[in-house]
Amino acid sequence: MQIGLVGSTNVGKSTLFNRLIRQFRAIVTDIPGTTTDILYHTTSIDDLGDVVFADSPGLLEFHDERPFIKKIIDESHVILFVIDDTVGITAKEQHIFEYIQQANKKSQTILVINKLDKKRKEAETELALSEYYSLGFQDVVGISAKTKRNLSELQGILIKKKYFLESSKKIAREDAFTDKQRVSRDNGIPIAILGKPNAGKSTLLNTLVGKQLSKVENVPGTTRDYVVGSFNVGNVPYTIYDTAGIKKQTSMHVIEKIAYEKTMDMLEYVRPVVIFVIDATLGISHRDMTLLEEINRLALPIIFALNKSDLLSKKDMEAILKTTQRMMDFAKYIPIMPISALTGAGTKEFFAFVHALRKESEKRIATTALNKIISAEIFQRPPRFSKNKICKIMYMTQVDINAPTFLVFVNYKARVNFSFKKWIENTIRKHFGFVGVPLVIRFKDRKEGNEDRPMPGESIETLDKIEESRAEDQERKQKRILVKRQIKKAK
Repeated sequence: MQIGLVGSTNVGKSTLFNRLIRQFRAIVTDIPGTTTDILYHTTSIDDLGDVVFADSPGLLEFHDERPFIKKIIDESHVILFVIDDTVGITAKEQHIFEYIQQANKKSQTILVINKLDKKRKEAETELALSEYYSLGFQDVVGISAKTKRNLSELQGILIKKKYFLESSKKIAREDAFTDKQRVSRDNGIPIAILGKPNAGKSTLLNTLVGKQLSKVENVPGTTRDYVVGSFNVGNVPYTIYDTAGIKKQTSMHVIEKIAYEKTMDMLEYVRPVVIFVIDATLGISHRDMTLLEEINRLALPIIFALNKSDLLSKKDMEAILKTTQRMMDFAKYIPIMPISALTGAGTKEFFAFVHALRKESEKRIATTALNKIISAEIFQRPPRFSKNKICKIMYMTQVDINAPTFLVFVNYKARVNFSFKKWIENTIRKHFGFVGVPLVIRFKDRKEGNEDRPMPGESIETLDKIEESRAEDQERKQKRILVKRQIKKAK
């Protein structure tokens, strides 16, 4: 069963939404228009079973939210029409009422009068609700989403509506739609679309999914909360997250800061494949790089999408590609794809890339195989260290996937440097792939009492031999320098 919340701006829909799903999903502030996209959330409630809640955007003067509200009304089995009692019925409420009538869903609508925060006697509450009965809804309930007042009564009405719907077999006819709206972490390969405001993220989402889940405008920052959608490509299920356009922290509004924090929490929890979108006509900026580094810090697989490439000449596109590759030298493994979210050019390859990246990020290497390769590489092409600063690898193992994480036991952790870490990463990639995904490499000092523990392939002996060989080479070099000086003096 899907329950849709509709109403004007700032009537408390998002607060009620959070109360009903018992989580914090919608952003709640006193600023009108905080929710600007449809939010779906699947949960299980006693006596209701599995329920999909859908929170619609509020009506704003300069935003065409009406198609989204109509979509919620058309698709929901039960509609919660929320009105702010402190404001009453306005022209916006009249519009929503007309949409409900046009959809012939008055019998499936519960009129929820919110913000009855102050304690009142039952007679006073009934008097306050009396003006709303004129709308002709069978079920009218007064609540306070903020204080949780009368939420149990609302749940009782929802249960009654459920039994009515089941008896009329309406849910059975619409099960296919309900199933499509179920969103969960295990519902397929997760994809997140990130980037600066107005880079074309929502257009790309709608192109990939094949239906409108997010509003598309020329105004930067249209999406404020991340929007979630589920779909299949072939037999592979995907869950896609369209995130709010991320600005500089210093220029963020309070709502945008909340949205940013929620986006980062989502990335850390869901660990999706990230499609990072930039506007190719503007080029890659310092803010793009800062944001990319923040995402890279979470060790997530990334696809770099140069959007609006259809607006550039071949020569300009080549210049942008070279600049991007140069600026992304710190993460050469990230694939770069020129695309056009508007026309769909270059987007068909996304799912093959996403599937491959997910597979690579979940790869696990056996400890024996890993140490055998490291031992062989140490003997053939050993890492370089300063004199008397050699860091010996005792053994290593893979401890996690997504992101692939390796723990390396060494004799002196303090001697680990950037080039040594890079040598290990390059060795792993050379032999085991992990194409396009970041690797996490951690180091640990060997434990006391395990100083003589060798890694497979006698790596400690190998390193000792290498150290001796380097010392001999250094000695021979010093002798050659000394001989040259003596010959020079003799001349």
